[in-house]
Amino acid sequence: MKMKTLTKLILFVTLVSVVTLTGCKKNEESGTPGVPSNGSMTLKHDGNAWSATLSVQAVNDNGVLNVTGSDSNANQSSIIISPVNGVGTYKIGPSGGTGHQGRWTQGLNQTDSYVASFVIGTGEVTITELTDSKAKGTFKFTGYNTDQNTVQVTDGEFDVTF
Repeated sequence: MKMKTLTKLILFVTLVSVVTLTGCKKNEESGTPGVPSNGSMTLKHDGNAWSATLSVQAVNDNGVLNVTGSDSNANQSSIIISPVNGVGTYKIGPSGGTGHQGRWTQGLNQTDSYVASFVIGTGEVTITELTDSKAKGTFKFTGYNTDQNTVQVTDGEFDVTF
């Protein structure tokens, strides 16, 4: 191989390496390279620890707070409070508000989603911080799937930005 061709090849490989490495920017929220995140969400489902490792998204708009976290194994959790009026504890279930809901999904089948809402299930969400750009709190609920099986979601925590 000629020296001129070898030099061009080395320059090309160096350029590709620099572009690739700078394109894999570390996300300061999640600490995981290339993973978009607006915060964190963790919980236990029937005693098993879980953390949102793929994505955490949060919206606080028109009195509705929605926090959703997911991982790469088709597991997802979401908390919806509507209306959200600030910090405090919001009950989920027939005695709670009609817009409050907790959901845990552990797969892609219809029976893999467990919901607690104003119709079925019980639980609560405690919001400890709520600003125009951030929400932080804890949650727990008992959710039901379409076969009336239950899941216990406990020790739930979220810390998100909008």
